[in-house]
Amino acid sequence: MSENGNLNITGYAKCCNTLNKSLQKHGYSLTVLTNKPQDIAKYHFDLKTEEVAFGLSVPADIKFFSAHYKIDVFKHLANITESYSVLLDSDVLCINDIPRNLLNIIAINMPTYYDITDQVYPAYGRKKIIDDKSLIMGESSIGMWAGGEFLGGDNCFWGDLYGNCMHYWENYQKHYKMLHHQGDEMLTSCAIENYIRNNKGIVNVGTVGGISRFWNARTLHIGKPIEALYDNFLLHLPADKNFLAEYTYVDNETFRKDYGKHLAGKKKKKTLYRRAVSKIKRMFKKR
Repeated sequence: MSENGNLNITGYAKCCNTLNKSLQKHGYSLTVLTNKPQDIAKYHFDLKTEEVAFGLSVPADIKFFSAHYKIDVFKHLANITESYSVLLDSDVLCINDIPRNLLNIIAINMPTYYDITDQVYPAYGRKKIIDDKSLIMGESSIGMWAGGEFLGGDNCFWGDLYGNCMHYWENYQKHYKMLHHQGDEMLTSCAIENYIRNNKGIVNVGTVGGISRFWNARTLHIGKPIEALYDNFLLHLPADKNFLAEYTYVDNETFRKDYGKHLAGKKKKKTLYRRAVSKIKRMFKKR
């Protein structure tokens, strides 16, 4: 489970429960990968769990500390089965049936990832991302960036991904304080670039309606309006973990209405906050 956000274990378990309920509505189910299945079991949700041994030695002062254990999950998936599996973050919701083209991709055993290069360049700059990845990879990077919310493939893919991440682990440990990003996405992005460089096929799932990331927050990139994302299979809402933790999924139409109200409510609160700040500033100016 991702560390991104301010939820405690209860919140993350609730998000997993919401994701599972939404997947079940469309004929799928979720298996929660965790090093402490007993912590999930105590909430009495209808959640299947699978224990993963977290053995990676992660620096104590690194940002997004626990997110790095996703690398151990890659190893776990490489060892448990030959079938195709998809790894999702917990702050994701299933809002439609899986697209036919994604089903075809899975049928031919083609690995998948979610490319968010266009979302990170405006925030950090093209040069910084290329330079940081080149530092970790030990060669000039093409600068592509993979989001951590969706990865899919068979055990061979997970084995390659784990091997590539561990190949860069020593360099990453040496230089992480210099990087614009600390977390699984840096290592995964380097690993997937290496995968591509070795002429291995992989599909950007964002181009086939698999998933989209929507930020209900101010960003430096210009994102698509939420209305343009409602026909996706999955929706990633990293700024709405608390909403997802308390939400009961019914169907896509109901979700659109409920989430629309949620967005309107947050917009109203922001407007009231700005007005309050402006009023306080005017009061100080009068003095």
